[in-house]
Parts: sequence; structure tokens; C-alpha cells
Amino acid sequence: MAKLSKDAFAVMAICGKSREHFGITVDSRQGKYIFCWGFKIKEGQARREGYDTKSVHGSIDFDDDYNGCPYCGARGFYICGTCGKIVCYKGESFVTCPNCGVGSTVFAAETFDISGGGF
Repeated sequence: MAKLSKDAFAVMAICGKSREHFGITVDSRQGKYIFCWGFKIKEGQARREGYDTKSVHGSIDFDDDYNGCPYCGARGFYICGTCGKIVCYKGESFVTCPNCGVGSTVFAAETFDISGGGF
């Protein structure tokens, strides 16, 4: 993993298979947000660390060393259109959010709104 800038932060995500929460380290590089590393963390601990205090809007890319979901290994993600959770993704055309239970067809987007903080 590349060295992180002082602007790095973490966001919370949820595994679509195990329904376990995990964190993703995000860094800002050349006008994009880069997913750098996925790591296991309990939801309550992440809240105490402030991982839900920052909201950003922009495009997202992946660090070459991004390891993906620490539970199922998926390197992709989608953002639930109903509850806003980041969910790991393995290329399915139809998904059901493990957080809110709403099913939806997946479509690509150029930019995203994500929330995170702390680090």
C-alpha cells in the first residue's frame, strides 16, 4: 500500500455475503478518492473512532494493493440507493443490500457520495 496523505480517512462498508461490517482506508490523490485497504472492525468501534463524521463527493478508484473485503475478498463495491451503505460487490447484475434488505439492479456511476472520517 502506498504511503497515505494527511487527508486519508476511513469509511464503513458491509460484506454482502457475511453481513459483517468492515472499514476501508480512503486517500485523496490527484482529485480522486482511492480505496487503499479493507480491514475488519466492529461497527460500534468504528463509530467511536469517528468513521462516520466526514462526507465527500467525487470519483473513486482503487490502489494497486487494495485487498478488497476482508471477509469475502470482493474488490468491487456498490452503494445502496436506499440506505447509502457501501457494500462489497462481485459483479452481480441484481443485488440485495445486507443492511436494509432492498433489492436493486446495479448500474455504473461516475461519481459518488460517501461518508467517513477519523483515522
